[in-house]
Amino acid sequence: MKEDFFTVDTYKNILLISGAGRQVGKTAFVCQIISKLKIHQITAVKISPHFHDPTPGLIHLSKGKGWIINKESNQKNSKDSSLYLQAGVYKSYYVQAEKNCLIEMFEKLKNILPENSPVIIESARLLKIIIPGISVYIIKDNSIETGKDKLNSKPNITIISNGKTFIPDSEIIIFDQGWKIRN
Repeated sequence: MKEDFFTVDTYKNILLISGAGRQVGKTAFVCQIISKLKIHQITAVKISPHFHDPTPGLIHLSKGKGWIINKESNQKNSKDSSLYLQAGVYKSYYVQAEKNCLIEMFEKLKNILPENSPVIIESARLLKIIIPGISVYIIKDNSIETGKDKLNSKPNITIISNGKTFIPDSEIIIFDQGWKIRN
């Protein structure tokens, strides 16, 4: 499916996390938000463009050509979707999707996700097809910003990270009938 011919919908209940490559602290940032706001029954989704063999605890929910949606139930491994469960997330999903299949995958995923409850999605490419309530871009503290030019729209906030601590910290993100940046 061609992404260019679709309208982009806004989802105020989705917080979209992306970053300048691997190991910049995206998952750690997501887990901090989950830990601090778990009273809101957050749903978290990790979207990966890479396909791996399923690990124990993945419950297959839906599949199409170029994408798979799984619910994570295993808290005991080091996968991002398991780390979300360890942080206290209400539900965790692990999605594998090729970039040209994001629209079809998201049409199915949005039927699984809660409509008004908070959702955090860790994905760089999803910003090309949706407008989230808040978009966060994370960079390493010792690097020049890279990758933002590949995003469809400018993130609402850029976070500087050493992998564990963040400037500004996760306290800046709140949920009140949608994701917001604290003043």
